[in-house]
Amino acid sequence: MIGIALRYVRTSITLLLATAFCLSAGILPARSLAEAGTLRIALLANAQVQGDAVLLADFMPPHVPSGLRAIAESISLGSAPQIGSTRTFSRATLAAALEDVRLSRESFLVPEFLTARRAGHFLTQQDVFTAIEAALTKNKNVPVPTLHPQDLTLESIIEVPDGPSTLEVTQMTFDESIRRARFRLWPRNAAGTLPFYVTAPIKTEKSSQPISAPSASALSAKSAVLVDPRQLARLHLHSANSTMLLLVRPLQPGHLNETIRVRLVASGRTLQAKVIAANSLDATF
Repeated sequence: MIGIALRYVRTSITLLLATAFCLSAGILPARSLAEAGTLRIALLANAQVQGDAVLLADFMPPHVPSGLRAIAESISLGSAPQIGSTRTFSRATLAAALEDVRLSRESFLVPEFLTARRAGHFLTQQDVFTAIEAALTKNKNVPVPTLHPQDLTLESIIEVPDGPSTLEVTQMTFDESIRRARFRLWPRNAAGTLPFYVTAPIKTEKSSQPISAPSASALSAKSAVLVDPRQLARLHLHSANSTMLLLVRPLQPGHLNETIRVRLVASGRTLQAKVIAANSLDATF
């Protein structure tokens, strides 16, 4: 009798430990566990998604078989929400995804609602400075003041998806009358996010970098087409007190020192500008 009692105690402890492990892993015993020998996986009620689609795998707990996770990664519940917002799926909506022949609906415990949030981060001064520095490097024909990350003032709090930065500078204005530089930027990988502005003071120390002349190859081949309507170009638009760098669409091919018509990408306005280098034009206002 003592031996039987000890075996009963050991069996009870084993069952308790197994149940505790299943609970910590998000796997709960089914009602028919004794009969069918199956486990039910408790889906998470909240998840953070990385891509453009919400996957069933996003709501899986960490400890699930790799084969099951691979199947769940191929099942989309819908498009991911915008950065900074959430999207909620009902239990009824999820039922359709669980109709996959490779899955058993009885294998899951589904919350009444599942909420997905798009993973992202807030832009910092350094993020913006890196994008501005890259834009200034590409446009050496525009004299600019010396800038540092701490000089920049973000006029908005912008959240972008996690991953490599895709910030693009679409406009630069340097106003000497109020000694301020203003940049318009757009995160290309954040669908639905509008362009935003960043400002910086123009300090008394001027950049020693001169305006570069057209390349020798361009000078020696004046007949070459330097600006093509099939490709966007950069327009240096300036006055006595300010200067701007804009993206434009040439309306005709342009040769060195030739004045052509261009259309501003941002506003659609047309004006005339002089070709000064490959994909670069100059105009005054």
